[in-house]
Amino acid sequence: MAGDRAGSRVASDDPGAVPDEALARAVQGGDRDALEQLVRRYLRPVHAVAASFQIAPEEVEDVAQETFLRALGAIDRYDPRRPFAPWLYQIARNLARSRFAVRARWRLEPFPSGGMEASDPTPDVAAERSELRARVEAELARLPEQRRTAFRLVDVDAMTTEEAARIMGVAPGTVRSHLHHARMALRKALAEHLEVSQDVGG
Repeated sequence: MAGDRAGSRVASDDPGAVPDEALARAVQGGDRDALEQLVRRYLRPVHAVAASFQIAPEEVEDVAQETFLRALGAIDRYDPRRPFAPWLYQIARNLARSRFAVRARWRLEPFPSGGMEASDPTPDVAAERSELRARVEAELARLPEQRRTAFRLVDVDAMTTEEAARIMGVAPGTVRSHLHHARMALRKALAEHLEVSQDVGG
């Protein structure tokens, strides 16, 4: 788990790394190596931001690619005196929001199972899981956008609150607040689901 978490961190957390804004300034001057560094640094966070809108996995990939294309096209208008991450994040948000509006439905990328299941579930278990996933998807769909994004970045993509805060352009305390409310909402939905399941089973 520690290795996964370390791997999810954007490279700018390294004190020796070139700052995002310096790389963006270099891209403005036509430096392709600087562009490649920014793409490597932010590809996974941009995926997480797009996925927080619960669009289809293939659309998440499309949004991520288009985000960097749009950013490259608009790089001359970027002000290096301002943080780069929120600027890029806003492009990803706008693109993902447009995809969501077109599809007009919610869909959550499946959480990894970790390969713990040795065989296919029974029909009853499969139905229970399907119903539980539907409850989670419905509850996530009701969350405000910032809470969904914080949940996706920290609880699904294993970023720290500081990393998520930089991507979202907010204070770490704000991310923690969004996480708290998102987790409470999901716990309430899961608890209600379990109570209903026990009543039916009983």
